Amino acid sequence: MELALPLPSALFGAASVHPDGAWVRAQHEQWSGQRPGDVVEACLHIAPHVPAERVLELALLTTMFTGVDDLFEQADPHTGLAAYVAVIRAGRSPADGSPNLLEFGRVVERTRRAFGPQLYPRVVTAFEQWALCVASGAAAASGWDDLDSYLRFRRQDFGFDAMRVASEYGAGVDLTDLESSPLLDDLHTACYEHALFVNDLFSYRKEKQAGDGRNAVSVLVATEAMTPQDAINAVCERITAAENAFGTQARLLTRDGPELRADVVEYVRWWRQVLGGNIAWSLTTPRYNGVRHPAASSLPTHMVLHPERTEYRYATTVPS
Repeated sequence: MELALPLPSALFGAASVHPDGAWVRAQHEQWSGQRPGDVVEACLHIAPHVPAERVLELALLTTMFTGVDDLFEQADPHTGLAAYVAVIRAGRSPADGSPNLLEFGRVVERTRRAFGPQLYPRVVTAFEQWALCVASGAAAASGWDDLDSYLRFRRQDFGFDAMRVASEYGAGVDLTDLESSPLLDDLHTACYEHALFVNDLFSYRKEKQAGDGRNAVSVLVATEAMTPQDAINAVCERITAAENAFGTQARLLTRDGPELRADVVEYVRWWRQVLGGNIAWSLTTPRYNGVRHPAASSLPTHMVLHPERTEYRYATTVPS
């Protein structure tokens, strides 16, 4: 099946990979006990402009979430969840437990020290909310009434609250005083929708084959009687709308004036890199069967879905 991708993106051109990737990969393997894979590569794409030590902490934090997510693929998804929650609440490794739990505890201790006394409690809260959402929502993974209900659930299932805290750490800022403020709400909505729709677009083949209904393209096909091409068009339109909304909020939050905050400016800069890096990672990760492409390449014009892989086709000329 060949699907056109009407996906212009002003963010894509800034994408690059962290220059200290080899160090991050080696340190991640040492601390997590896992060979570096998609998690590390995603962090290297979204944060090439910050110190490598911060990228490592973000990769380890994401690995913590991924490890617990694997619990929900077991026959009894609640097995062991309470033990993991207890460890992250305590902020230290337990005296005994399964090898996975002990590895989780080692990373928890490191994350607590790195994130500090204000950001770490917010990590704990976000982790608990995310874990409960994933555990309770697995049965409803394909029963969406419409795209809006899908988006509401996925904001929790996607772990966006944890992404917010991780983004503050990655940007080197602490916006705890704005946690309940509406100042950043529209920016966060744009960031969430852009990241989610990009991932859903490029993971569509993989998730459809796996029978996973947590994908915006599949939701639109099922609830709006759209063809796959119509659904792709709608998702691309939402990506463009989110990108435009992000640009509007970025200009508002970074314009000169008495209320301008340097930490908010840095936070906006961080998210701009994250959104561009997420597109580049989604295109190249083996997780979605992406293919390598030149750094100066345009976005693909077509996505061809084969049973075993996704093929991207590009325009013959690269826009200047």
